[in-house]
Amino acid sequence: MADARLTFYCTAADVDLIAEALREITSRPVHVWSEQVFGLDFSDASAQESVTGQLDRRAIELAVTRSTAQTLIDRVAALPRKAPVRWHLTPIEAEGRLS
Repeated sequence: MADARLTFYCTAADVDLIAEALREITSRPVHVWSEQVFGLDFSDASAQESVTGQLDRRAIELAVTRSTAQTLIDRVAALPRKAPVRWHLTPIEAEGRLS
């Protein structure tokens, strides 16, 4: 059973590459959604994003076991990406299904 949620934040140009790579090595569902980020940290921003002050990012999220998280992170790190990818791992305290 999954005990953590692993989320990657990447550019739109890298989302398909990363999502497909994750699907190849895990049986867990891979969730993807668009995010518009406002902020002051533009170290990962393109020139256009720096001018507008908005980062166009995709979040890729999946439930994992802590023991497999590093393998997934290493897989994404090894991909020929166009831009940096940020990630975080958060514990899942409880989960369920409502019908």
